[in-house]
Amino acid sequence: MTMMMERSSILRRQDCTVAVAVRRTLGVAGSTLLALTSLAAGTAMAQEAQDAQSVGVLQEVTVTGTRIVRDGYEAPTPVSVLGSEQLEKMATTNLADSVNRLPALSGGRSSHNYSGNVSSGTAGINTLNLRGLGANRTLVLLDGKRMVPATLGTGDTATGAPDVNAIPTALIQRMEIVTGGASAVYGSDALAGVVNFILDKEFTGIKGTAQYGQSTYHDGDSQLYSLAMGTPFADDRGHLLLSAEWTGSDEIRGNNRPWNSKGYQLINNPTYTPTNGQPALIHVYNAGLGQATRGGLIRGCYGVGSNTVSTCGLSGTDFVEGGQPLPFNFGNIISNPYMSGGDWERSRTYNEQSLTMQMERSTAFGRASFDVTDNATVYGELGYSKTRAINHHALRTFDFNLQISRNNPYLPEDMRDYMDANGYDRLAFGTINGDLPPVQGDNTRTFKRYALGAEGSLEIGGDEWSWDIYAQRSTTEALQTAPGNRINDNYSRAINTTRDASGRIVCAPHPTLAADPACLPYNPFGVGVNSQAVIDYITEMGWAEQELTQDVVAASASGTPFESWAGPISVAFGAEHRREKVEGVASELDEASKFFAGNWHASHGSYNVTEAFLETVVPLAKDLPFAQALDLNAAARWTDYSTSGDVVTWKLGATWQPIDDVRFRVTRSRDIRAPSLGDLFNAGQSGGSNFNDPRVTRAERQYLVTSVTTGNPNLVPEEADTLGVGVVFSPSFVPGFTMSLDYYHIEINGAIASLGAQNIADRCEAGATNLCQYVIRDPAQDDKIITVINQPQNILGQVAAGYDLEMSYRLPFGPGDLELRALGTYFDKLETQDSNGRTVDGSGMNAGGAGVGFGNALISPKYRYLVSASYNWDPVTTTLTMRGVSSGRYNNNTFITCTEDCPPSTLNNPTISSNHIDGRRLLRPCSFSTAKLARHGRTACFFFIRSRTLLNTEPALVSGTRNGGYYNGQDNADYYDRLGRYYRAGVRFQF
Repeated sequence: MTMMMERSSILRRQDCTVAVAVRRTLGVAGSTLLALTSLAAGTAMAQEAQDAQSVGVLQEVTVTGTRIVRDGYEAPTPVSVLGSEQLEKMATTNLADSVNRLPALSGGRSSHNYSGNVSSGTAGINTLNLRGLGANRTLVLLDGKRMVPATLGTGDTATGAPDVNAIPTALIQRMEIVTGGASAVYGSDALAGVVNFILDKEFTGIKGTAQYGQSTYHDGDSQLYSLAMGTPFADDRGHLLLSAEWTGSDEIRGNNRPWNSKGYQLINNPTYTPTNGQPALIHVYNAGLGQATRGGLIRGCYGVGSNTVSTCGLSGTDFVEGGQPLPFNFGNIISNPYMSGGDWERSRTYNEQSLTMQMERSTAFGRASFDVTDNATVYGELGYSKTRAINHHALRTFDFNLQISRNNPYLPEDMRDYMDANGYDRLAFGTINGDLPPVQGDNTRTFKRYALGAEGSLEIGGDEWSWDIYAQRSTTEALQTAPGNRINDNYSRAINTTRDASGRIVCAPHPTLAADPACLPYNPFGVGVNSQAVIDYITEMGWAEQELTQDVVAASASGTPFESWAGPISVAFGAEHRREKVEGVASELDEASKFFAGNWHASHGSYNVTEAFLETVVPLAKDLPFAQALDLNAAARWTDYSTSGDVVTWKLGATWQPIDDVRFRVTRSRDIRAPSLGDLFNAGQSGGSNFNDPRVTRAERQYLVTSVTTGNPNLVPEEADTLGVGVVFSPSFVPGFTMSLDYYHIEINGAIASLGAQNIADRCEAGATNLCQYVIRDPAQDDKIITVINQPQNILGQVAAGYDLEMSYRLPFGPGDLELRALGTYFDKLETQDSNGRTVDGSGMNAGGAGVGFGNALISPKYRYLVSASYNWDPVTTTLTMRGVSSGRYNNNTFITCTEDCPPSTLNNPTISSNHIDGRRLLRPCSFSTAKLARHGRTACFFFIRSRTLLNTEPALVSGTRNGGYYNGQDNADYYDRLGRYYRAGVRFQF
């Protein structure tokens, strides 16, 4: 169904009294804010109004959080707007980087903070996440129409979310954000709110942009080129829009950032005992791996017939370039797989990781409309986007617990002699396999959209009705590849070597794998010791291709069929039928789960949705002493899912304006999020990770475990009860100032979540017996865990509550205008509760993945804010922005902070040496200036310069998670800028 979040009427009159009438229609709040930044709630586009007046045309832009045309401040649900002018000032290469700066959006995915994931296939997508509730609970629309999901995935908050990269940036007129539940109005997935990107469908002329950027560290080069045109035809009865855009940005690696050299890590305290008063978890600097190096590390020796590792004379031997053995200093703190001190820099790997991915994006868009009558318009739209995201250093194929026989022909002879003399037959060996390439994440997504529709108005019984009907097909073709992926069986064969009768080193018969005539022996001792042919035998590119299809047919209408003493009663209604489908194919090796990472499986499935809605606005009072205006807004939607049956959502809201300067608003709603295609039908992907077995002793608890992630067709929609209460203050005695303060409370039942392999095993052992069915142990391997099945379930309850504050003020100052703005979001509560009654409040948790102990918990800093000051003095505009995030903790609920006299640590309540994470204030953008190089009539050329993170502020140090497969850097990507100062410059033109 189409969402009429905006409605524009062009009044072709030049009488100034009409201009006054239009401004009064928008109201005091709307008229003042039209001239301000559209970062504040209810802001519309001042520039468009000014352009319209310059050519004798007045344009009324109405922002609404309902399908009934209303001003944003008059609607009961808060609406915020980001206009094209503000997007241009930010000068980013993708929309998500611009939009995610708003405080209400927290933890969205981008190439900057989600570049390392291979198996989920979500690396490289840009998503929006309102309230920190997950991108899959934020409905993203393009001109009021749904967008197809960008990836299948499962068990991730980006599952089922569209990719903002697919939106034609050059033609965006503005972006509207409806915060709070809105499912009754907009449908499923609007549980946290709606983000609607609105195109400038009436644009006439040609405009373009060319910009280039680079960081202060001379990396991360980026480029953007865009061109758009609009022209009328057929005596102005038709209008044609075309746009094209290309953007590209280089990878940034962590070895070029000074903050990434500290090696800050959370580890298990190796000296902890329940009675010595020390914390069980400690933070250390100079952390690296204590179990493996690039060329291989001998950790100890096995006696003949023994399964126990003991320290021997070869312990601490590190093999480096050319296979040369060097002594390795383990440092003063060893807590496998990590250590602190010693030769930590030789074993660290995080400096190779990508801080941001290499990205390339192309988009094209076309729209043609034609007025078949004075009251009816038909239109067609074509959209295309292709995005490729590459992480060249996503993952190393590590092995911490190899056993190397003394008969291995690559072992130096003097070491073999030592083992023979001392009764050892195997080495305890760890390696990051420096000769093997890192596994890459290389994802290409092709988005296609076709839409045909008609819209217009008609008169029924003396009342004018607006109507809209359309049909749309959208597809995402997602090609996920993992170059350099290790074939585990081939690796096991290749590392098991011997000499043949002629003395050549060959692959030895493997005790459990069938012989492979193509096997080539692999030398584990050193770097640069294996040929390309050996590497090619062990590695291969894993791949899977999925096509996600969304078909939509929708119709809606709105009008004012009734009249009350307080004004016209508005009604909107409509219906929609939608089909979502996934078809996939994967490589034979992926299907057989033979790789180190990825192991994708072809997914197939579909579901249908049929729904109908009704909404009304009823004026209850007008121009009374106690109520300048009092309106009731109500909506209901019936939805039938082919997989889970029907559900009813609803909304009740009211606005009350007791005096001209103040308006109150309240909304109560029932909202839903249906399971996505990935949640339901993902055939699965699997990968290995270093794992802490909660059942075994500390010294032996970490080993490699396979985690299998699949969909669950038995899922049902999440349900949420949402309350919003707010006030808008536009004092007449301070012209140009507007402020809004809103409280929200969202309670979700039956939230869909995948706990994660480590959490499933930990909580099974802690007594959650319902989870033990997903933990598979092998009695033949000392009851070790061999596989954990990670499947989404309706098992969580979640609560989000907080406050949004928005203020703006514009006033004449000297020869120009000064604009002041402030936006802030305070997360009062962000609770997650599972089916066993365990609750975590994630408000104030800045840890990303480092806050161990609870999977899928919602987390966010306690508050975020954005304040800015702009000075407009034609032809120059300068803006200075401050963005801030509060300090926080790794875990608000379970960690007990202490450095001495600590109580005994438990699985549910571990003791930790420090639970604090610093906040940050970033000055950005700095000294953005726009100078008009040329202007003649409506033709203009602009030059702009922008600096991001003016003071090059380092991100707060957030320690890497102790449950990682190996240390891969500080876990500070979600809420902190890791790239540093960044410069952009470019030219825009329009004529």
